[in-house]
Amino acid sequence: MSSLDPLDWALICELCGNVRMPYKALAKKFNISTNTVKNRLNRLREKGVITKFGICVSFETLGAEMVSGFVTTDGSEDVIELMKMIADQPMVCDICRNADRRYEYWAMVKGASETLGLRRFLTGLDCATNVQMQPIELFYPNKPPSYVGNTRGKKVIFSRDQLHVLKTLILDSRKPVSQISQETGFTPRRVRRILHDLQEGGGIHTYVIYNLFELGDLEYRLRIRYDDAQVTGQDVAVSLYKKHPEVFMWSTITTNEPIVDVGLIIGSPGKGPPIAAEIKATAYIRSVEDFVTYPRVIYGTNRLNTHLWALLKEAGL
Repeated sequence: MSSLDPLDWALICELCGNVRMPYKALAKKFNISTNTVKNRLNRLREKGVITKFGICVSFETLGAEMVSGFVTTDGSEDVIELMKMIADQPMVCDICRNADRRYEYWAMVKGASETLGLRRFLTGLDCATNVQMQPIELFYPNKPPSYVGNTRGKKVIFSRDQLHVLKTLILDSRKPVSQISQETGFTPRRVRRILHDLQEGGGIHTYVIYNLFELGDLEYRLRIRYDDAQVTGQDVAVSLYKKHPEVFMWSTITTNEPIVDVGLIIGSPGKGPPIAAEIKATAYIRSVEDFVTYPRVIYGTNRLNTHLWALLKEAGL
């Protein structure tokens, strides 16, 4: 249903939980050879599907919450300029334009003042006719529990040695121990201990930055309202993932309403409506709204990354 090979997608999802997972462990998990793993990951990087192996602090360490919503306009705006203007807000992670002329955004906010500030900014846009905002929880049943989207992690104060190691990983979190040792001056044994402590501490996450649309696929969105007397939001997302694992990308659960938003990757617009119809026929589903996202996403600031840079600067590293 999409141009992405299912095994490639499975490898990406697995690495999202632990970028430093060895090739041998990946090969064993998927019952393939180590060379197959290496070749597939190298090919994904060459094609621009995998763009970076990243690292960031946890939501708890940052002290942030997620909100998302839609901005509906009167059509008078310059599309790209409006998206850039919204993405320039320091709490906005990314924004995309949907086929129904609405703009969908995600943001990491620290406290009620930032939440209200973002709402005031959006409602104050000259072209805005309606603004929606709701608190959400990220949920990725296709990715390990350790993925940054599946856990808030823990609030951690890092030692200087830990920050020294993190600095070497900030541009490539899959960097080998030997290279980290050379850059920090620590012995390989000490590097491994610090990496172990960082991973166990719950204050950082490694992940894969990827762009599935390099292969020409589309993102098909579903906004699902469900009967919360019968199921939970996680139940809805897991059910959809189990039925369509090859196209399931992400989901968010609105915390103050029974709504699940889901992103699917499809090869053509006609592939999505049958899935939407299938969901609508489920007894505990109240309504399903579906739409296609244009392949134009403008990314703002990932505050989980910038907070790590700030910690390094404070430490003089």
